[in-house]
Amino acid sequence: MSITIYLAGKIGKNDWRHKLMPGLRGHSWSLGSIATRDFTYAGPFFQSCDHGCLHGPSTHGVGAGTGTCTEEIIYSPADIIRLNDAALQKADLVFAYITAIDCHGTMVEIGRASNQPFTRIVIAFAPGIDSKDFWYATKRAAAVHEHVRECCLAEILASELSVTKGNSASMGSGL
Repeated sequence: MSITIYLAGKIGKNDWRHKLMPGLRGHSWSLGSIATRDFTYAGPFFQSCDHGCLHGPSTHGVGAGTGTCTEEIIYSPADIIRLNDAALQKADLVFAYITAIDCHGTMVEIGRASNQPFTRIVIAFAPGIDSKDFWYATKRAAAVHEHVRECCLAEILASELSVTKGNSASMGSGL
């Protein structure tokens, strides 16, 4: 059984997701999910312009301004909401990495996922982020990891994928 994941968190230039998801750079919503040996990545997809022209305050990688990345498709905020919601609906595991206290979109993603009965939510907090400030979201999570450096995300994600696969197998067998 293939597990579908969604990696929630603030989006930025040289995003942390690129280290976890082979093939994410240059991939877009229009190309669909990315299947790997261990899981299917449902989203989010975002503009991966390394020139930084599509990343800026409150742009979420959907077009900050210079227009130098003309090969990229620009999605409207309404498009992003629709696409993220559809990807969250498919997810067996929502893995959120909280790197800033103003991660409002990430909180919406966690809330959306928590309304789906079989979606497992895992939250990892970067060093310096106090998980107590996010008590409402953490109460909705199956697992919470604190003081997580970016270099440790792959190991934690692999562990949480194993747990999620085990949970899915139990549900499928009627246990």
